[in-house]
Amino acid sequence: MGLFNAAVWVGGSVFSSFLAAPVFFTPEVTAFAPKPTNGLIAQAVLGRYFMLHIICGTIASLHLLIEWLYNGGGFPKRAIAIVCVLLGLALFGGKFISPKLTVWHQQKHQVQLKSDGGLTMIELEADVVQNAERKFAVWHGVAQIVNLAMVILLIWRFWHLTHPNVQNGLSTFGQRKRNFFTK
Repeated sequence: MGLFNAAVWVGGSVFSSFLAAPVFFTPEVTAFAPKPTNGLIAQAVLGRYFMLHIICGTIASLHLLIEWLYNGGGFPKRAIAIVCVLLGLALFGGKFISPKLTVWHQQKHQVQLKSDGGLTMIELEADVVQNAERKFAVWHGVAQIVNLAMVILLIWRFWHLTHPNVQNGLSTFGQRKRNFFTK
């Protein structure tokens, strides 16, 4: 279960970050969803992206705790710490960064989403638009750094799940060889 969750988590993150997200700003997409609509769609997908992290992080935390209670032994401090950092970054991105980016994106382009999904043009003062552009640029960069940190941590965690003997400095072959000679 833990390995399956980690595979979904890493696969979803890598796919979203490097393949799906850039598509919103390609000529093919902007032909039928021009600015600012393409950015609004990307913001909606970003919210779902952080939700994927929150769900997978919660499953990973529960799985580690249940596995520890069931098997006994030492508490998996490092694994829990990594999953908690990932979950914290996902919560920070999903509950703080993403909503603010959506608001600043709408202010930057002077649009507002209506409840029926349409857009309304709004008049904002130039300083509000400039402030929104600046804040959006800064926090978009922060979101990218958070995302990159999450992907790196996920890949590292997935590697350690699939190579459990690397932590002891022994390869799988080395472990089997050692066990063979100690019997």
